[in-house]
Amino acid sequence: MEVKLGSPQQRSVFAVLAACAGEPVSTSMLCDMLWGQSPPPSAAATVQQYVSRLRRVLSGNGAIRRVPGGYQLTAAEPEVDVLTWRGLVARAREERGRGDDRAAVTAFVEALALWAGPVAADLAPATREHPLFVGMSREHAVALCEAADLALSTGRSSELAPVLQRAATWHRFDEGVQSRLIRVLAVQGQRAEALRCFRAIRQELVGELGIEPGSLLQEAHRSVLAAAGKPLAEPVRPPLPGPATLPVVSRGLSGREAEFERLDALVSGPLPVVVVTGMGGAGKTSLALRWAHHRAGDFPDGRFYLDLRGFAPHGTPMDPTEALHLLLATLGVPRAEQPSTRDGLAALYRSLLADRRALIVLDNAHDDDQVRPLLPGGPGCTVVVTSRSFLGALTVEGARSMGLSVFSETDAFRFLRSRLGHRVDAEPGAAAEVIALCGRLPLAMSICAAWAQRIPSFTLASLAAELRRRDGLDAFAGIMPGRDVRTVFSWSYQRLGPQAAELFRRLGVHPGPDMSATTAAGIAGHDRTRTLTLLTELVDAQLLTEVKPGRYALHDLVRAYAAELSDSAERDETVRRVVDHFLHTLVAGAGLVDPVRLRRDPGPPAPGVIPWSPHDADEALNWFGDEHANLLPVFDAAERAGLDEKLWMLSWSINAFVFEQIWWHDYILKIAPRALASAERCDALWWCGYLHNTLGKIYFHFNDQDRALHHFEQSAAIGRRTNNPLRVVYGLNAMTVTLLELPDWPSDAAIERAAAWAGEARALCEDIIAGTTATQSEDARKEARQLIGDTYQASAFSVLQRTGDVQAAIAELNKGAQAHLESGSGREHSPAWAVARFHRRAGDDAAAVRKYEETLKMHGSRSWSVLECLVNIAECHARLGDAEAVAATKARAQPYFEGSFHNRADEMRARLEALDVPAGGPVRPLG
Repeated sequence: MEVKLGSPQQRSVFAVLAACAGEPVSTSMLCDMLWGQSPPPSAAATVQQYVSRLRRVLSGNGAIRRVPGGYQLTAAEPEVDVLTWRGLVARAREERGRGDDRAAVTAFVEALALWAGPVAADLAPATREHPLFVGMSREHAVALCEAADLALSTGRSSELAPVLQRAATWHRFDEGVQSRLIRVLAVQGQRAEALRCFRAIRQELVGELGIEPGSLLQEAHRSVLAAAGKPLAEPVRPPLPGPATLPVVSRGLSGREAEFERLDALVSGPLPVVVVTGMGGAGKTSLALRWAHHRAGDFPDGRFYLDLRGFAPHGTPMDPTEALHLLLATLGVPRAEQPSTRDGLAALYRSLLADRRALIVLDNAHDDDQVRPLLPGGPGCTVVVTSRSFLGALTVEGARSMGLSVFSETDAFRFLRSRLGHRVDAEPGAAAEVIALCGRLPLAMSICAAWAQRIPSFTLASLAAELRRRDGLDAFAGIMPGRDVRTVFSWSYQRLGPQAAELFRRLGVHPGPDMSATTAAGIAGHDRTRTLTLLTELVDAQLLTEVKPGRYALHDLVRAYAAELSDSAERDETVRRVVDHFLHTLVAGAGLVDPVRLRRDPGPPAPGVIPWSPHDADEALNWFGDEHANLLPVFDAAERAGLDEKLWMLSWSINAFVFEQIWWHDYILKIAPRALASAERCDALWWCGYLHNTLGKIYFHFNDQDRALHHFEQSAAIGRRTNNPLRVVYGLNAMTVTLLELPDWPSDAAIERAAAWAGEARALCEDIIAGTTATQSEDARKEARQLIGDTYQASAFSVLQRTGDVQAAIAELNKGAQAHLESGSGREHSPAWAVARFHRRAGDDAAAVRKYEETLKMHGSRSWSVLECLVNIAECHARLGDAEAVAATKARAQPYFEGSFHNRADEMRARLEALDVPAGGPVRPLG
């Protein structure tokens, strides 16, 4: 049965999950596939919505389950073609390994028949170019070539011909696939068709890419021409002429298919020099050598390899003069007959390679100056350079550059399977944990794989447990001699200047996932200009990644290495710098986001920290959006360091940013209870009262009346204990609102209790205004005039309860609004919301809608306030029997639910979904 998967974005999410069926897919990978480098702030929440909808439409056709950091499609093999395909290909390879080539061909043909078109053919072009789908396409092409070679050798090419002809149209520029098609056609007696196919391919290569067919296609073409009526057998390729010094690469290497394709594309440029850069242990050399061996046939005049020792554990980088001596000796020029100067050596080197088609792999380069003399001048030569440095000068001069990061999750699983086989499939959860603990760094994964291979009785679960138990980088020590992660990182660290080295150590202490240049400046204790120079040095050394312009991140294992280089004094000082940088920026931003809010002084920042101050509220909110993932880790670091006063101030300043956002679970409920516990330990009573009030507001918004009342009562009690009547009034007013502002109309008993609390609050405010309390400042009197306005809501409810007179109740509300106006507080106060509820209570839904719409105009884009209004408006329209208006209001509300999944959002969704209004028909009364 065909299942409709919904929007293009949902189909794309499902395509990724299906392509990785049985394996975890990170949320970040899904976000990258959907939005590239510019995901919206709600990206993770939007992905969660897509997954929720997919779960509903899939019903019995497979389950999508939540796993740490992402999702996983779990289904039996027949339900997901990708699993069936990979199972058949694995079976074909097992049969071939056992020597049963005929059974292998049968399994290959069955597997390839599952493909109905190119990978992700019905998705957007940009989505199809994602590395995951490019890698799947490469996986298909590799299997095609294996199957064709096997079919030719067993005389069963007729079974493969139809599949191969169809699939060749999806791999237009893959010379491996196209050359096999030519050979299969020839074997089938279709030599004219085989020659026509070659001519068509050549025309496309020359016309679209500007290149002639490579050696595989040319050899296939020659074999067809030479056959001349004889049965065509697959010829054995003769050994390539010319020097060949490429080291052997492990056959167990797997993954990196997208990067392999990328390297292939880059070497076809006008200057065939490609620089592969990446951090230590990323697998730059492995990728370069795999590619070099794969393309060896394109370079009949030589395949050269030279380790330039740019980041060697001992000694110094190889001098370019010595490198030229070695290359010329490989080209057949004895050392005694070589020129004595570098310029002379370089000239002879370029002359000898001028008319040759050769490949030069320059591994582990230190800088541009080391590489430049080693570049040949002839157009037929290709150079692949690997380096931990960016080599920006070469790039400016026309070389292509490609950065190599850690494995993708898919490639990480493929790599482990290539080393450990069925053990990965037997323990997929443990394999995922090993991958996560390795940070998907190829070197770390190689070490773990070697560890598991050494003792096959080890389960992957036990290996993961031992990795967790060991301390930091010690997890990867002593397993592979000379291949220790800490040692490999040290080669880059030792090349840093003193200030860059110090900044690197300090960045390892930064608790968040990334940082801005401004944060780094606070950590470094330098101005922004000097800090940017040091950051560039770290990026060039591949110890730091610029994840997007102006933002930087350390790989988890690099972070662990940097942190262990610091002594305790440096770590403690760095934590204080980080905390103060964020605290002072938050305090400055809070004053802009909520300018009428009570100010609190955070004190002077730590030495070396130059606080950053946003210019306006928009800039402050943008900064908060950029840094929100760092705020909780910074709070955690302050708590571990025992910086109690910082905890209260961080909670206070963050609240200004999130009280009108749907981030309450992420921030307030995670930090306010811990800040409150700290304040109680220190007997900081003002902060205890404030934090109880904060938590009461949050639980009120989540409709948890009992917890809200508890915290507001505690806040009022602290006000009485400290002789702070304003704190008491805040608590009483909040308790009143908690009883009255419910989705349903409050009970008579609740209205009576609220009126009693409001009366007590009003009396306290009148005492403050009259100057008869300990709180006698003009600011206190001004605040009391504002707070007294809040007490009239309860009296309005009481009037309506006793008399049923809506206008009399509204008159009470207007008294409150007038009190707010006369207080000069600067805060807008309108009774429209309560008036709407009164009209609704009286059964006048049309008047209620008008007042709710009036409330909407005042709330702007504040999500929860808008949603409350829209849900009530929809319910009023439902009572009026206006189905069209209900549908329109639901559509208005939908965008505000994006990214909201807690119980408050669920409750409002449920209220909207319950409004099923038959067109023109009566409806039951609501509320």
